[in-house]
Amino acid sequence: MSEPRLPSAQEIQAHVLRNLQFWAEHAVDREYGGFWTHLNRDGSRYGDGQKFLVMQARMTYAFAIACLWSGDSAWKELVEHGARFLQERMHDPKCGGWFWTVSREGEITNGSKMAYGHAFAVYALAYAGYALRSDTLLHDAEEGLHWMLEHLWDTDRGGYVQSLTRCLFPLDDTKRLDTQLHALEAASAVAAFCGSPFAREHLYELAQAVVTHTLHPNGRCAREWFLNDWSENIDATGGNVSIGHNLEAAWFLRVVGLQLHTEQFNHIADTLLRFCLQYGWDHGRKAFIQTATPGGKLVDRHIIYWTQGEALGALSLWWRLTAEAEYRERLAQVCHTVLTFFHDADYGDYFETLDENCQPTHTYKGSAWKAAYHLTQAWWHVAGNLYEHEARDVL
Repeated sequence: MSEPRLPSAQEIQAHVLRNLQFWAEHAVDREYGGFWTHLNRDGSRYGDGQKFLVMQARMTYAFAIACLWSGDSAWKELVEHGARFLQERMHDPKCGGWFWTVSREGEITNGSKMAYGHAFAVYALAYAGYALRSDTLLHDAEEGLHWMLEHLWDTDRGGYVQSLTRCLFPLDDTKRLDTQLHALEAASAVAAFCGSPFAREHLYELAQAVVTHTLHPNGRCAREWFLNDWSENIDATGGNVSIGHNLEAAWFLRVVGLQLHTEQFNHIADTLLRFCLQYGWDHGRKAFIQTATPGGKLVDRHIIYWTQGEALGALSLWWRLTAEAEYRERLAQVCHTVLTFFHDADYGDYFETLDENCQPTHTYKGSAWKAAYHLTQAWWHVAGNLYEHEARDVL
């Protein structure tokens, strides 16, 4: 049996735009603004329509990618629609920052200030500003990153704490790897699209925090969750590590190196990817599993869509930079798994989780944590890394 081929740039773009059409048809809340992200397989809605900062930002980002690829006015309108809801209904005019959740109508339901959500808000506004050529949105993105650094950054030990109350009292001062990684995205986009020296400096500072504080003592993988002093929060993780977040850390650190013109982070990025290839790869299903111990023992054998997205980004970049056959082979296999088993050919978009037989464990398309971000981002980078003049050097 021949190895799967890599999709062409035209095939990737057409695939992504078709999937985003599913969200354009079903998720746009024309009555109250923003996006309804709790969707069943066929796009019908469930839940009460509560709007979650991360999802509103992720949808805005996804439509910005569609706008960059097609330039169609309909996609531009959806980017404007998402950015408007973020700034008019989720931004806090009293204490600054963005609320964690609001009702469908835009009334506060959880006003806490979560670093994870703020990273996505800044990232979305930067991409929206870039796609729409809006100086106002780019300014808002840079101001948002300034606000994050001023209020959510641990000035003593480095890194972003999890959350504050609405009016900025400490709420949760633990730290998570994924929060630092998504802050890297935000700083990368602001540095590139706003031409911000401040963001460029912070991007380096963030990458330094990741490589200094998150690695396991064995030096082969990154840990997941930490207390304020960067000691591991074993009670929360059981000492296990996320293959998806290790793929993401490898990919992001390598992109940051390209953006900042430094090789300082390359060795650690290579080490993290090697750990994932050695201990996270499922040879039968041609995909990456979800969780392992630092010693490489499998813990959770489900395969999840977003983990494959991180793999697509990482493998396409390593293949572009090294031309080593192993990366191309794994990349083609993950592409095949995503397009064959995760993609829903009947309704569009992707199933979230597949079992041992590559069957969906459930069929909803959207939730508080799933929207159109991960694989839209992944395909954007795959197309750029494989077919553009230079590898993508902005997250």
